[in-house]
Parts: sequence; C-alpha cells; structure tokens
Amino acid sequence: MGIDFSDVQANILRGFNAQLARHFLLAGTSASGTAQFIGALLQGPGPRISTAEAWTERPHYALTLGFTAPGLAALGLPPALMACFPDAFTAGAAARAHTLGDVKAGAPGQWAYGGRNAEHLVLSLYTDEHRRGRLDELSRQLRGLMAQHGLAELGAFDAESFPQGEVHFGYRDGIAQPRIEGVPRKRADNPPDMQPAANPGEFLLGKDYRNAFDGNWLGDLPPELGDNGSYGVLRMIRQEVATFEALIVRVGQRYQVDPEWVAAKLMGRWRNGVPLTLAPTAPPQQAQPAPLPAHQLNRFDYAPTPEHPTFYDDAQGLRCPIGSHIRRLNPRSALVMGKPHTRRLIRRAMPYGPRWQPGQHDDGVERGLLGYFVCGDVAAQFEFLLQTWANRDFATHGLRGTTEPILGLQPPEGGRFVIRTDNALDPIVIDPLPQLTVTRGCLYTFLPGIGGLRRLAALA
Repeated sequence: MGIDFSDVQANILRGFNAQLARHFLLAGTSASGTAQFIGALLQGPGPRISTAEAWTERPHYALTLGFTAPGLAALGLPPALMACFPDAFTAGAAARAHTLGDVKAGAPGQWAYGGRNAEHLVLSLYTDEHRRGRLDELSRQLRGLMAQHGLAELGAFDAESFPQGEVHFGYRDGIAQPRIEGVPRKRADNPPDMQPAANPGEFLLGKDYRNAFDGNWLGDLPPELGDNGSYGVLRMIRQEVATFEALIVRVGQRYQVDPEWVAAKLMGRWRNGVPLTLAPTAPPQQAQPAPLPAHQLNRFDYAPTPEHPTFYDDAQGLRCPIGSHIRRLNPRSALVMGKPHTRRLIRRAMPYGPRWQPGQHDDGVERGLLGYFVCGDVAAQFEFLLQTWANRDFATHGLRGTTEPILGLQPPEGGRFVIRTDNALDPIVIDPLPQLTVTRGCLYTFLPGIGGLRRLAALA
C-alpha cells in the first residue's frame, strides 16, 4: 500500500522549504471550542491545514497542527485512550529533560516555552517569501479564529531561513535529510546518498508501514486517530556563536591550523556543506576540482560496504573525526550500538535571531535554531540520539571521555574533542571544549493525519 499523501500533514515527508515560520503555542479554554477550532482549520474559511499532496503551483503557505499530551487530555480523550500513547510523549519534554542533558542553563525552568507543560497545541505557519506581509496577514486571520474559539496564545516564536541555507554557526544545514521510500523528491532538495531509503514507517504511524525494527510505531492507538500521524519535537536551541568563533580561532592559533579546518572537524563537513570524507585536506573553495554540486554533498560513507566496496575506509577517523557532529548523530553504515541506518530523524528547523556577521563582537543577542524533529517514536529516535549517541561515550570506539561537540552537554570544566592525525601518538585535542548550544524550549507533540484531525474535530 502506498502513502496517502492527502492524509499526511505538510512539511513532514517533504519539506516546504519555507522562508519564514511562526509557531503559535496555544491553550484551549474549552474542549468544544478547541474541537471547533480544529474543524475550522480543516474546512475554512481562512487558512487551512496543509497536506503532503503534490502541487502544480507552489502554495504561498503551509499550516500544520500538533498536540501535546495535556492538549489531547483537555480535548476530552479518555484516560484509557491516553494510555495508548508512548510513555515519553505523555510524560512530556520537561519531565525527560535531565536524561537529555537539558540541565542548568538549559533546564526547563529556563525555557521560553514547554517548562510548565501549559501548552496544548502548536500551530505552525510557514510562508514562502522573506516579506513578512503575508506571514502577518495570515497570522491575523489565525488569531481571529483563536479568539472566536477560545484559544489562548501563550507565545509565538519566529524563525527565518538564510540565503544559502546556513545557520548562525555558518554551516550549510538540512543536507542529510532521510530519503523516504515512495516519496517523490527533487534532487536539489534531498541529494542522493549511500544509505538505503527509509521506510515511511520510520516517520508515519499505522497502515502497513514498517519501521527499521520490523514493527509499527502505532502501538495500541486506534487507526482512526493514529494512521498517518507522526511525533514532532519542537525544539529551540540557542547557539553560542561568539564562543564558537573564538574557539576555532584559539585552536587554530594553538596548533597552527586554519580555523575553518577546526570548524570542519567539529562538524564533519566544511561550512559550505562539503563532507570531510570527500575533501579532507583543504577548504573546498581552494580544493581541486571545484566544490561539489549540491546533489553530491550527501553521497558518502565512513567505510567500504558491500554495496560500495571501493569507498575510502575512514574507520580511524583520520578524515572525519569519529566524534564529529554528523558522524555521531548519523553514523550511516557503521555498526554503532546495533543496527545501521536506524534512529533516523526528519529535521525542519530554521534560524531565529539576527544573522551573525563574521568578525563581529558578541552583542549579547540570542540566536539559534527553532523547529521540528519528526519521528515515529520519540524515545527510540530523538531521545536515543541525545541520550546515547550525543551525551554518552560508548556508542563506538574512539569516543571515551567525550560528548558530541555541537549539541552535547559538556562538563563544567569543559569537554574534550579529539582530532586524529597521521601521527597516532600526537592527536590534536580541543580541551577545554565549551558548551556551544543551550536548549531554550522543547515540546513533544503528536501530529495527526488529516483523518486523525477530523476525529478530534468531531469531539465538538
């Protein structure tokens, strides 16, 4: 059975490639009002929930709706039905924060949202141009619907894409999104890689989808509510840009290497997106041949495989450090804590805050990333990546005494990052490695399929 794209919310299987986003965090004052609000978003008039159906003419906006566990309970779902949801989702992000490394400055008490579990709904609006006129007009219409149906706006958080798809740290982002079987794609939007296409069951519940463990994430949820739904983690991450830029300069001076090389080793890619496994020795703008075209940026692995027996074997991390961001969080064919090509996530995030200008001094303004991590199971995918691959040191060889350098929680005295060189006895060690990101908000949401939304609207 193929995917019914008309039953899947937009921006899950296929990115909308928005220029602007606004995430409204809402609380309902009555179950019937919230249900009527859902119905209005499905039927109009006004902005409507968008689907994953292909379009002949690009729409000017996309609109998605997610629910927290308290939001579903407030809608009137009985306790027996609420018990069918996974434990991680019902507990919520704040209750799980300490296991994810969200402590101290990143603890729920410091969050801009999510820390008190007061949010019921996340309404996400994406527009296709940098001009804010359309975003503001659609927001005005949506706020009218909120008022009409008794929804309280607890906050609204904006994000905006940068021209080359980069983030505040300067890296080009969004390159290694999973290819999903049965989902048409544009090569420029999702470059081919050496990994097998993921089954839709990695990200969608129900139907006859299978996940990487040959099961289905629907669990005991009734199909009329769960089919073609997903789970989304709406996460806000502050990036300590001045600290990062000072770090790569300091390490570069200490070891007499190019700071851009240091940045590439931390990430596993040069800041323009070219992977170290394919361009290991010089910034790509200086390398020969010319920088890789977009459709080749994701076509690599870390060792030969039966499908690609002649690929370069970087098992020791001489090109791409074993502890680098992209290698720890997407080990590709490597046997890291079990089965390869598992724990995949779809990332739909954009920067927030004013763009960092190279060479500027720290202005104290907050900058970071805001958006969704989409998966079929929060604990097995999102939480596993942070708990085990990012913040532990036993997932594979060469990680002892370290955590992931970009998102990982560093100890108070600073962490360590090891860059292996041809001289095995004298690696480059970044020590202390400062904390480079801090969690500023997190919510676990259920993103129903269109049929599931109709089921919730019928509670009115």
